[in-house]
Amino acid sequence: MKAGTEEAVFLQGYTDFRNFLFIFENGAPRQLEQQAVRSFKARGPMIAYANNANDLMVYYGGEKFKLGDMTATNYDVTQSFMYFQRDLLLSVFEQGKVTPLTYFLRDFKVSDSLLVFRDRNVDILRVYAGGALHEIEMTLTGSLQDYKAGENTVAYVNNTGFFRVYMNGQVYDLDNVAPEAYDPGGNLVAYVDGLYHYLKVFYGGKILVLEKLQPQSFKAGVEVVAYVADDQSFKVFSGGRLLKAEAYIPDFYQVRDRSVLFFFNNQLQVLLDGQRYLLDEFMPANYQMSENNIAWTDVSGRLHLFSGGKTHEITLERITGYELNGNTLKYDLPDGTSRIWYKGKIFGNN
Repeated sequence: MKAGTEEAVFLQGYTDFRNFLFIFENGAPRQLEQQAVRSFKARGPMIAYANNANDLMVYYGGEKFKLGDMTATNYDVTQSFMYFQRDLLLSVFEQGKVTPLTYFLRDFKVSDSLLVFRDRNVDILRVYAGGALHEIEMTLTGSLQDYKAGENTVAYVNNTGFFRVYMNGQVYDLDNVAPEAYDPGGNLVAYVDGLYHYLKVFYGGKILVLEKLQPQSFKAGVEVVAYVADDQSFKVFSGGRLLKAEAYIPDFYQVRDRSVLFFFNNQLQVLLDGQRYLLDEFMPANYQMSENNIAWTDVSGRLHLFSGGKTHEITLERITGYELNGNTLKYDLPDGTSRIWYKGKIFGNN
């Protein structure tokens, strides 16, 4: 999510028994469409949907925008923008503006803050970030190798085998040997180098060595890297500091944004900005992470939420599904109605 001085807005969408689309915004629900919608996706500050007339629509900032016919169109929404593809045309919608990226799409990868792609007709790696289009790498001979998109980074191996990183508008050479493995995140890139198999992180303009023995696994987030070291210990690099979280491998761990969620010794825990929180004493049946908020159901099917440093038991009712968007949690009941938890209050649509 882009940084700003104003409080972030997280929308939720839901439909009633007629499939009419409703929107929940800043603590208030209201009806958005007077006819049934065909599909919708809500994330961050916007909702994209296909209306009854098969038009692709976006609701953002209190306005509705029509983006054309939905035929042969795929779409999705990130925390920063909405993107859609019609045949080989790829476009993004951000802050009320549509930007065509390419008419000859080869492939693309997307994160919350950027979209990186290649054309079919020329081998140029481009990135859309911050409302602008940038060329990262142009290959005149040979072919670009693999690339991955992080929160605000792109990591890739070019046609000569150099390992490079795009971050905040600049391209950095990290190594002249392709890495064994790598994972771009936010303001950093973690990788195992291809020569010595050290675990390294590119952070703050410097390459730091975290481990001199290849880790068993590692995952990157926003200014955080979690990994299982060669000796099976579980470690977290966060905000420039390395912490030994546990002496043994957790049952599972996941990294998103600045949060490291893991289950160890019958405890569900999260490390956020170096601080540890106990969430539950059961392995979650399932979970979702969004903007350092975490929702999960326990073995009894009860829905819980970690938000703002506190844990909340949302409902004892049986639910059929739930969706977390930032600090706004929607959950569905067996009778087809939905509820939304927002800042400690529950809102319904019946």
